[in-house]
This record gives sequence, C-alpha cells and structure tokens, in this order.
Amino acid sequence: MRIAVNFENLPQDGGAFHENILLIEVFKEFEKKNNIEILYIVSNKKVEKLLKEKKCKTIFFEKKRVIFKIQNFLYKFIFFRYILTKLKISNVFEKFIKQKNINLVFFNNPSELSILSYNLLYVIVFYELQHLQHNYLPEYKSYHSFDLREIVIKNLTKTAFKIVTCVEKDKYLLQKYYNAIAEKIVVQPFVSRLPLIFEEDNKKTNFKDLFKKMDLDINQKYLFYPAQFWPHKNHRYIIDSMNYIVNEKKINDFKVIFCGFDKFKQKNFLKKIIEKNNLQDYFLFFDYLTDDQIISLYLHSHCLVMPTLVGHYSLPLFESFYFKLPAIFTSNLLDNSLQKYTWELDLNDNKDLLKKIEEIDSDQTKKKQIIDEAHIFYNNNFKLQNIYKNYENIFLEAKKILNMWSQDK
Repeated sequence: MRIAVNFENLPQDGGAFHENILLIEVFKEFEKKNNIEILYIVSNKKVEKLLKEKKCKTIFFEKKRVIFKIQNFLYKFIFFRYILTKLKISNVFEKFIKQKNINLVFFNNPSELSILSYNLLYVIVFYELQHLQHNYLPEYKSYHSFDLREIVIKNLTKTAFKIVTCVEKDKYLLQKYYNAIAEKIVVQPFVSRLPLIFEEDNKKTNFKDLFKKMDLDINQKYLFYPAQFWPHKNHRYIIDSMNYIVNEKKINDFKVIFCGFDKFKQKNFLKKIIEKNNLQDYFLFFDYLTDDQIISLYLHSHCLVMPTLVGHYSLPLFESFYFKLPAIFTSNLLDNSLQKYTWELDLNDNKDLLKKIEEIDSDQTKKKQIIDEAHIFYNNNFKLQNIYKNYENIFLEAKKILNMWSQDK
C-alpha cells in the first residue's frame, strides 16, 4: 500500500506546521512496522527541501500549470464535477495520484486539492468552521476565503474516507451544520512537539540562561501570547486591557510578550495603538523564535493569555498544560473537555484580564490544583502512542477496504 501525504506547511504557518512535523515522525514509525510506503506530495521547493532534510520521500505536483488552474476553478462547481465523472474524465491531480500508484491520500489540512480528489480514497484533517460565526474577519473575507472554505467543507464531508478533528465540539458542529456522518469522523487531539523537545533538551539546555539571553528579566511578570498576528487572534484586547491596567489602575507589574509571523499587516497596526497609549515599555515583540526559546518563555512567564476569537482548542494551550503555566482563555469558546483547566476571559470587558490575573495570584491552592489537573489531562490524552494507534486504525481500515476489489483500472 502506498500513502501520499499532502504537505503544504512552512514554519511561518505556526501550529499547523509543528503538528505536521510531528506526524512525520509518527508516520515513519508506522511505515517501519507495516507493509506501507509513505510519500509526501509537495508543490513548493522550500517545502520539498525541508522534507528531504528529514529523509522523506517526496513527489512534486506542479500547481502552476494552466490546466490545473482551470480544473481547480471549475471543480468548485458541482455540475462540472458531475459531468466529468459521468464522462469518466480524470482531473490532473487524480491522474498524478494514479500514475504514482497511490492508494490513499492524506491531507494534513483542509486543502482545496481535496475538491479534485472526488474519485480518490482520502483522509483529511479538519481545523475549525468558525467562519460561520465570524464571517466578518478579514482572513475569512480575503480572496473569497469564506466561499472556498464552504466548498471544501461541503465536499470533504461527503467524499472523504475519514475526517480527523481535534475535539468533540468540532465533530458535533460538522454533523450539525454539514450533515457529516459520525462514523467518518475521528477525534484525535493535535499534539505539540515542544514537550518532546523539552524532554530531550532539558538536561543539556539551560532554559533560564536562554530566557536571560533574550534580554528578559527573570523576576518580571510576563503575560505570554504565542500567536501569529491574524486579526482573529485579537491582540487588540490585550493592548486595551493593559491600557486599563497601566494608565487607569497605575499597576506596572506586568509586561506582554507577543511572538509570531505578521499577518494582514497587524503588527504595525498594533504598535501604533501601543504608542498612542504610551505603553511601549510594556510590550515586547518577537518574530519567529526557536523551539528552545519558546520553551523558555513557557517556563518563566507569569501566565498564558489567549483572547482569540477562533478555536475550540489551541496548541499553545496544550503546551501550557504540559509546562504548568496558568492559562487565561476566551470564555465559552473551548471544547467542554478543556474549559475547566483555564481561567475564562470575558472579551467584552477590558477589566477582566486584571481580574483573572489577580484571581490566579490570590489563590495559590486553586492555581496549583488547576495546573496540576491540566498537566495530568495532557499526559493522559496527548501520548504519541495514541496518535500512532488512531492513524494505524485509519490506514489499516483503508488497506482492508482496498483489498476487497482490484485496483487495476
């Protein structure tokens, strides 16, 4: 059996990239123990180079061809797909997959290539569908992103062999809004690489020294927000909250650390607001950080603050569970299984961030109880063997199905 994994991510894609790099290691282990060959579909030379450095077998699919662009556009219309299927005409992606003798395609994100996979057996990872609730956000409006999301989701719920989601809440919403079949959906928590890296590097890396080398004060109370600068990440809330804390309450105890790639020119927009409110001394901006640098921030920050508008789960949240960092997260957003491990934040009240910080600081017993329980939850639910077993079950079920009929065309 040959499986092709579609890989489109680079480091600037944030959590999705790190999750998919971890999957490479899981799939390598799976490949060793089963009679299965795994290749990686790439359409970007940088991605191809990155994967070859990780000793992955790659196959290059050219997206710049005119025929692909035409078909990629036309396949978004159900009528056109229906006509081609009736005429038994394969699109260029299907032909590519068949020429490479691929039996199963694995999309590690909701790729629009899945629309061209109508006649293929494929598994797809699904992130979120909050474009329905927050359709006003620029990232959902730009380049017809909302419409494309709708087309991809409606297609994958009908044609995917399996859909992988991180939490039960997203499984429920796929069923509610898109009539997805429950048996098709596999709930698999997305696992971060950072805990594994920490366990490997802990003895040889002095994370406190690394923290200091970033010109950070070990005695300062830092509020940490590791998120790319998408509008839905809602960095603005933290700035407005700090304006209240510093300029109205005259509290100078806290500083904020932002890190991540800039999106939609948000960083300059945010910096102007900070300057307008004379808060420059209370905010630090980092671009892309190394894994060890991020670990040092988890180990020595005061708390994680995530006022995001989108996400029923979050890799930084899971990382905070592991590193025992108190997490302040948007209220009524997370999956039910996660809410009790956070201090929930009212985004309609800029005073609430200070309330939550004071709540954490004033009740050390409750703080210890929550972060200890969160750590136990992480250890119980984010084991590599769990990921391995779930994907093994998916791939072996596919293999069994494929063995039921001839694959010769």
